Amino acid sequence: MVSQHIEPNVVTAEEVLKRAPMLSRISRDVASCYEHRHKLKERLEEFVVISRKFNSPEIQETIESLRRKVGEDDAKMEELEKEVRLLGGVLKEQRQGFIYFYTELKDHRVYLVWDPADCDMVYWHELDETSEDRTPLQFSDGPAPSAIDTTE
Repeated sequence: MVSQHIEPNVVTAEEVLKRAPMLSRISRDVASCYEHRHKLKERLEEFVVISRKFNSPEIQETIESLRRKVGEDDAKMEELEKEVRLLGGVLKEQRQGFIYFYTELKDHRVYLVWDPADCDMVYWHELDETSEDRTPLQFSDGPAPSAIDTTE
């Protein structure tokens, strides 16, 4: 079977802001799921260490239960990632709930970054940079963007 490379959709900042209510919910769910899964994995690791010294059916049952719960959280995270893809985005940095979109800025492709901590603003950065390098996108007409001001 030949794998096909699918070019990601290009999305405008206006489209991202229109999706903000859905993105807020998804991002909140992602961060919550990430935190829950992280705590479960820590607890699982603790029980695995304990089981090396004190093995019992109860400990093994707890380990299996925790593994199932981690698997359920993994499946939930996959569903959330699918929701993001259906909206044209890519889920990155699950702990923070950042959602990335591809856009064209100054005739080249960059990431738009939707940050759940700042739902009224869209950021951008180059494809080879990280969220720490993001810059607020400047709009020409205030908070309801109608055109991107690319002057610096």
